[in-house]
Amino acid sequence: MKRFEFKLKALLNFRKHLERMAQQDMAKTVMEIAACEQQIDSLETTHGHSTQQLEQIVEKGVGAKEFKQHQSYIEAVIRMIGEEKEQKFQLDKVLEKKRLALKKRSIDKKAMERLREKQAKAYNQELLVAEQKELDEISSLKKAREISNDTH
Repeated sequence: MKRFEFKLKALLNFRKHLERMAQQDMAKTVMEIAACEQQIDSLETTHGHSTQQLEQIVEKGVGAKEFKQHQSYIEAVIRMIGEEKEQKFQLDKVLEKKRLALKKRSIDKKAMERLREKQAKAYNQELLVAEQKELDEISSLKKAREISNDTH
């Protein structure tokens, strides 16, 4: 008998490819979120340093124009932190969608793999039955020869 051949192998390979693409897409989004978090941390550090620096300058005495410049810079940093947090929130939503898409792709691939395994098991079972039948025939012929040789 010939080897087992899964007739839907091309479809299984395509589903594996789709799963890999979904994994890569999700990984890209995870990296974007990490970069966004890093940017938020950096901006918060900058905000902290700028606030301390402004406090030191105020203690020493500062002109209104210079104070206004520092205050504007701090407000800009706060605004940038807000924008980055909003971007992270949006990326988190996108990540959840991509996670669901990956889950669907994985389920599709696993269903196809289970079908292949089921068909392979059925094929192997059929092969065992055929081999057993062949062995039984050989055994029957051997027994028949022995009986015919004994009667002569």
